Amino acid sequence: MNSRINIKYLMLAIILIVLAATAGWLFGSGKSTPPAQQTASQPAATAPVALVNGVTVVTMDAATQIQNGIRADSLTSAENRTEITAYGTVLDLQPLIDLRTRYAAGLADADTASATLAASRQEYQRSRVLYQDNQNVSLKSYQAAQAAYRSDQARTQAAALDLRNIQAEMRQQFGATLTHWALSTRSPEFARLLNRQEVLLRITVPLDVVTVAPARIKIDANDKRRLPAQLVSPSPQSDPAIQGSAFIYRAAAPLASGTRIAAYLPTAKQAALGILIPADAIVWYGGQPWAYVQMNAEQFGRYPVAQQSPMQGGFFVTQGFKPEQRVVVSGAQLLLSEELKPPPGGSGCKDPECD
Repeated sequence: MNSRINIKYLMLAIILIVLAATAGWLFGSGKSTPPAQQTASQPAATAPVALVNGVTVVTMDAATQIQNGIRADSLTSAENRTEITAYGTVLDLQPLIDLRTRYAAGLADADTASATLAASRQEYQRSRVLYQDNQNVSLKSYQAAQAAYRSDQARTQAAALDLRNIQAEMRQQFGATLTHWALSTRSPEFARLLNRQEVLLRITVPLDVVTVAPARIKIDANDKRRLPAQLVSPSPQSDPAIQGSAFIYRAAAPLASGTRIAAYLPTAKQAALGILIPADAIVWYGGQPWAYVQMNAEQFGRYPVAQQSPMQGGFFVTQGFKPEQRVVVSGAQLLLSEELKPPPGGSGCKDPECD
């Protein structure tokens, strides 16, 4: 009887031990997470380049930014007056110089003819008086003096006509203002043109633009800077390659004769308010200008820049950017290079045949 009770207690003890061991194993296994699940539960590392709400964002830590010279500045408000884009040519001054030389030579001939005429007039008048006074000179001498006087008169008139023709030719090619400058003995404006301190420009305004030529405009120089130009006069000649109303301007610009240039004529409309995106912030990609906006301490988003309104020092925009936003003005090209790097393990080939 006792042996049966002992066996029952023994079996019960064994069962309890097995249950305890099982519970311990289950408890221990529940606290430990399999490697795959543990990896999945950890937050993913931030990608260096990502597309966020349609904007390409480049992530770069502060130390790397300092190392690569990444620097951002705040945007400021700006005003821009609507402009008309016109085109023109740098005029060759040599034809005007040649006409000026011809005029100087013609003026000398006219002065000589006038002096000769004065002498022959006196001789003719003296001979006429003497001939009429009892024929104190011969008829032949009197007629010779008369012929010399008439000849000198004709020569003087021809010299004066030649001067007027040269003046008319100058006005036909260059206008009254330039003609006056060229023929003046002391013209500081023409002196600057002769010394290449200034050049002449013929700017043609489109036919569909009804406007009075502004006194001041801006032109593109060889280094893409905008330089001021001043109105001289309407141009009596137009450019056969461009249809429109032509005007002559002068500008202190290092431009060679015959150079084609773009000019920007302000209109009378009210200036628009917007943002100036500085030229140092512009990167070109896909034929479009872009700028990197600093979104936070380590992220930079690439945004398109409208190029319809170029200004000196950058582009004027009315949308897409806000005042006080910070754009990258140093190292923007490096951010673009970082963005265009092939992904790790990729071939870097962008040819469709590589797909």
